[in-house]
Amino acid sequence: MNVRIFGLIVAAGTACFSCTTAAEISARNVLVIAIDDLNDWVGCLGGHPQVLTPNLDRLAQRGVLFTNAHVQATYCGPSRISVMSGRMPGSTGCYGFTPRYDQAETLQDHLPLHGVFAKAGFTTAGGGKILHEGLGQGWVRDLWSVTWGNANNPSPKERVHWPVKVWDWGAFPESDEQMGDFQLAQETATFLREKQERPFFAIAGFRRPHVPLHVPKKWFDLYPLESVQLPEAPENDLDDVPHPEISTRIHRQPDHREIVEKGLWKSLVQAYLASISFADHCVGEVLRGLDDGPNAADTVVILWSDHGFHLGEKQHWAKRTLWEETTRVPLIVAGPGLPSGQRCSRPVGLIDLYPTLCEMFHLPAPAALEGRSLMPLLAHADAPWDRPAVTTLEPHSHAVRSENWRFIRYADGSEELYDHTRDPNEWTNLARDAATLTEREKAAHWLPTKNLPDHSNSGDE
Repeated sequence: MNVRIFGLIVAAGTACFSCTTAAEISARNVLVIAIDDLNDWVGCLGGHPQVLTPNLDRLAQRGVLFTNAHVQATYCGPSRISVMSGRMPGSTGCYGFTPRYDQAETLQDHLPLHGVFAKAGFTTAGGGKILHEGLGQGWVRDLWSVTWGNANNPSPKERVHWPVKVWDWGAFPESDEQMGDFQLAQETATFLREKQERPFFAIAGFRRPHVPLHVPKKWFDLYPLESVQLPEAPENDLDDVPHPEISTRIHRQPDHREIVEKGLWKSLVQAYLASISFADHCVGEVLRGLDDGPNAADTVVILWSDHGFHLGEKQHWAKRTLWEETTRVPLIVAGPGLPSGQRCSRPVGLIDLYPTLCEMFHLPAPAALEGRSLMPLLAHADAPWDRPAVTTLEPHSHAVRSENWRFIRYADGSEELYDHTRDPNEWTNLARDAATLTEREKAAHWLPTKNLPDHSNSGDE
């Protein structure tokens, strides 16, 4: 399979580039790495000054880092369906953990991303958390030709910190080898070290840093508790939000005030940082397998997270908001013929990956796709791009993220607007400022017009 990237610039270093022709660029395989609940606390994205992610940073240097990438849904289930279907939640009716992909009436005739590659004759290999239930169920699961483990990580018999099991954290187990994520990384690396008879489409879905934040002690030791830096979270941050209960009413667990009063904030941030570094280690294991084998020179690598994560910002924890901490995620695309060490600040969505890969590998793209191919931005990071990224919380509640602005409109009509050139933390809501009317109108143009009813079960984490 040939990858054609017209007008592509190929790196001759990290700062000097020379042109090449499309005919010189080829790849036959795809490796996707999905990480659960990873926000912008990655070295190359600068989300936290102390985070250590050497493998993610090296991967970013090998390819194109999208610094303004956003999810289309605000938590695991619907976000992953959107990625794998290339469609918005409002078009599929998938706003929660149910319906599953194989049960959604709107998706019965719509192949998931790996299904397009399976139909084209690729070996499809997957393991860990890809859809919310893993590899999927029913006919969706049947499209895999090679499957690995579910990457389920162990938890201690006795909870360390929190009375709610999913929110426990602490140093456990003793070694990486006991972690399902690392076992998945090893299985994936073994696959990548082998010569495959057919082109392959492979996905490894890692579960950390999703809660419970249990990883071996050596990862906690990277971040001594006394020196952990907390995110900035002004106590009055929600004063200019029209209805704070709308923004944060879903899944208010744990409560920020309770965490602060019990003196657990630093401990939780430490556990999240430790879990990120562990996940980064798993990514490194996979990439070493690729580099050690015969497939490195003809494999495109794509890394993404299914949504971000609050750690006290806006008095909120976890996800399920329309603010930057939930929607912004790492997105890296690297491979043969792609520029290296490039940063693209255009607003893009994970929904754009499906059409991108269809174009890259000359596969027929389903007519219902709602994303846009990223190929122009992979060729030139500053290429014209007139489309914002859109995120849906529930029917008629959406965020529109352009290069410099975030606009939010909730189902009750209330709005928020943030100027990221002056307010990257989204502390000042400008929606009531008459001077911002033009920006609000421009953003409102992109609000989804299709908002199927929500019949989902939002469930637990």
